[in-house]
Formats: sequence, C-alpha cells, structure tokens
Amino acid sequence: MTEYEVPARATPSRSVWPVLLSLLLIAALAGTGYAGWRLWQQRVATEETVAAQDTLLRRLSRQLGDASAEIQQLRQRQSDVAEAARRNTDTLAALASRADDADATLARVNTTIQGGRNRAQLVAVEQLLLIANERARLAHDAKGAADALSLAQDRLGALAEPQLFAIRESLAAERGALQALPGVDLEASGLSLSALIRRAPQFPQRSRTPAQSSVVDSGPSRDLKPASDSAWSRGWASFREVLGAVFILRRNDKPVDRLLPPEQEALVGQLLLMKLETARAALLAHQTGVMRATIEDVDAFLDDYYRSDDPAVLGARAELDRLHSLDLDPPLPELGRSLGLLRAYLDATPR
Repeated sequence: MTEYEVPARATPSRSVWPVLLSLLLIAALAGTGYAGWRLWQQRVATEETVAAQDTLLRRLSRQLGDASAEIQQLRQRQSDVAEAARRNTDTLAALASRADDADATLARVNTTIQGGRNRAQLVAVEQLLLIANERARLAHDAKGAADALSLAQDRLGALAEPQLFAIRESLAAERGALQALPGVDLEASGLSLSALIRRAPQFPQRSRTPAQSSVVDSGPSRDLKPASDSAWSRGWASFREVLGAVFILRRNDKPVDRLLPPEQEALVGQLLLMKLETARAALLAHQTGVMRATIEDVDAFLDDYYRSDDPAVLGARAELDRLHSLDLDPPLPELGRSLGLLRAYLDATPR
C-alpha cells in the first residue's frame, strides 16, 4: 500500500495584509461618506428651517407693522372720541345752564301772567256766549247754542272761582231752557216728504177711475099693456119695451166726480209733485208758515183731483196732517243774562 504524506498547515503569507488594509480603508471611506451625507441632509434641513423661520419672521414683522398702524389709528380715534366727549360735556353743561335760565324765565313769566290767565279763560268763555247768542238769534239753532253754553260751563267749572257762581247759575238756567224746547226731527220729516214725493205718481186720480156708486131707481116696466087694442097703442107699448131694454134710469146719491181729459192727468201729477217739493223746501228752511200753507194747498189739491177713498191717498193726507202740526221755528229763550253778568265781572276785575 502506498503511503501518502499529510500536507503541513499553510501559514499566512504577507499578501493578505494589503487586502485587509484595503477593506478597512474602504469601510472607513464608506463611513465617512455616510457621515458627510447625513451632515449634508441636516444642513439642507437646517437651511429650509431657517428660510421658513425667516419667512415667518418677515410675515410677523408685517403683521406687527399693521397692528402698530391700527393701534395708532385706534389711539387717534380714542383721542378724537375723548375730544368729542369733552365737547359734548361742555355743550351739555351749556344746555343745562340755558335750561336753568329758561326755567327761571318761565317761572318769572308764570308769576307775571298768573293773574291774567283766568282773565284769558274768561275772555274765551265770553266768545262762547257770543256764539251761543248768534246761533240762537240768527240761525235759530237751539242745539248749537246749547253746545256753546255747555262748553262755557265746562271752562267756568275748571277755573273753580267762587265769584263766578252767579254766572254759572245763569248759564245752567239758559241751557235748561234750550233743552226744554220741543225737538223736531227735521231729517225724519224730510225723509217722510221724500217718500210721499216718490209715491205721488201712483196716487189714483178721479179721471182714471170715476166713482160708480149708484142705485137703480126705476125702469120701464116690461109688463105694461096697452090701454086699448088699437094699433097705435100696441106700437107705443112695443117702443117703450125696446127703450127699457136699452136704457136704464139710475139715481146717484154722491156728487159727480170731476173728470179731466187724459192729456191733463200728467199736468195734475206734476203740480202735485211741485207742491210737495215746495213743502219739503220750507221744512228744511225752518219756515213753518210756508210749510203749513203749502200742506193745506196739497190737501185741497188731493181732495179736488184724487180719489179720497183710496188707502194711499188717505195715508198721504194723514202724514201731511202730522207734518202740518210741527213747529219748525219755536221761540227761543233769551240768552243775554249770563253774557251781561260775565262782562260786568270782567269790567270789575283789574287787568
């Protein structure tokens, strides 16, 4: 058998150390490059952060500048407001001073005219009494005169002056006398006449439907026989029988109605309307005599030309009779006593 020799362990040669040194150098260079890269990245990040902070600082600087300007404007406005407040305070003080002066002046004026205030009120009462007398004497307006006296009473009562008691008593008596007058409702009476005027064209006239109240008195007897049998007697009896069949004699116990031609019926209606219009005008003008005379004329006109038994005509005549009894212008009481007493009081009172 062949024997092999075991090779001896090889010893490291000197050529390994340069390799190791190269590796170590490469590793050192790699570490140095990585560290430089990291430093570069940190520098870039730092520059970006510094740039952002610089931008932010510039923005904050602008905002601070704007805020400073606004603060300056606010300070100026506050100064203006303070100045305005000061001026307003001075103005209010001046106004307060003027108000005090005005109050003092008004107090002096009030003290000066206190004695003449009652006189001014009494002069106004005198004017009311004059108005009452004018309404009573000239216009015959009892209601207007009573209203004026009522106002005068209220003003005298507001004065609360004991020396005016006699005047107030006279005013009360005069007002009571006016209120005691019979009241006439002119509006209702005028409307009543207006209704009659509207119904008047329907009133029946005598010429349209004349009265036919009559009774039969006698008529030729159909049983009459001739006294003799002669031809003349028989002819006369036949003639009388024919006349009895055609004509009938009647007796009328009432007066014969007045008949008008058809062309005059419209004229009669127009005349009636004119008379009623005249009565209404007199009523509204407070002319009692004219109204009564016109109503009497209308009543006679109805009696002459219209049917007196018709219900419409009878109702119209009843309404006319009621209006005929009205007194449109009653005598008014004398209202001068209170005015005389007031004028005497004014003459006796110093101004």
